[in-house]
Parts: sequence; structure tokens; C-alpha cells
Amino acid sequence: LSIVWLVGVVAVLIYALVSYIRLRRLVDDAVLLKDNIYQSERAGTAFILGVIRPRIYVPYGLSLNERYMSISHEKAHISRRDHLVKPLGFIIAAVYWFNPLVWLAYILLCRDIELACDEKVIKKIGYDKKKDYSQALLNLSIPKKYISACPVAFGEVGINERIKNVLTMKKGKKIIS
Repeated sequence: LSIVWLVGVVAVLIYALVSYIRLRRLVDDAVLLKDNIYQSERAGTAFILGVIRPRIYVPYGLSLNERYMSISHEKAHISRRDHLVKPLGFIIAAVYWFNPLVWLAYILLCRDIELACDEKVIKKIGYDKKKDYSQALLNLSIPKKYISACPVAFGEVGINERIKNVLTMKKGKKIIS
């Protein structure tokens, strides 16, 4: 059983490494926009790549509004240190690969990370821009066919739920704070 467990851990970690390398190669030709923000023709959505020195990648062809919204979202991820939390969560899931509840917890972690960043961005840009932000989310959403191990992406998980959450978000009362 120990050998089966170890083979499972190694297989999941190799999957993560291959996913990271493929994504890194995909954006090798990215052009520096400013600071740690890069534009790539082959990026389907905005995302963060890197743990020690995270870089924000955005696709070409975005409107100024979409670029602003997606970069604000990715900066919220960096300020919250999600580029460290998500890989740590994936490593924990790799160690306990045999337990479906751990994978469920990882999926919920990814969802909660995105919802928290959406809330942080809406508080920053203003509640009157919720529709613009939701439209940018919809325009940059990407279909997921597998569990993402690496990037923290703008249009990554649960787009329907995220858009509903953004549109129903209300400014908090001072007394609740």
C-alpha cells in the first residue's frame, strides 16, 4: 500500500510539473507591459504564474476596461498571497490523493480564492462597476476540462456562481464591520 500511495503522489506531482512547464512554454514569448505584467498572444485569460516572483499574464486584444479589471483581480491575488496558498493546497491534495474529500476541499479552496478576490476588486473599483466587472469575467472565462494545478486565473472557476455573487454583492454596513 505504501508503494501504491507513493506512486500516486509522484503521478499527481508529475502532472502538476508538466502542467506548469506547458503553461510556461505557452507564454515564453510574452511581452512586458509594465512592472510584472506581461501580454501574450497565446494566453486565453489573465493569470498569475510563479511562486517566488509571480508574474501577471494577460491576453492581447483586451479592451482597456477588461485589462484594468483582470489586472486588478490578479493584483488582488498577489496581495492575498494566493500564488502561495494554491500550490500548497495542491501539494496537500497530492499527498492525500486517495481521499476524495481532500480533492473536494481543494476545489472549494480554489472557488473561495476567486470569490474573495472578486470581492476585494469590487470594493476597490466601486460597487457601481459590478456589471462591467461581470462582463469582463464572462468575456475572459475559460472552460475547464481538468483540475488546474498551477495558475491563479481571472476566468478560472465557477463563472456562473462568481457573476451571481458579484452582481448581488452589497456594500457592507459600518455597524457590521
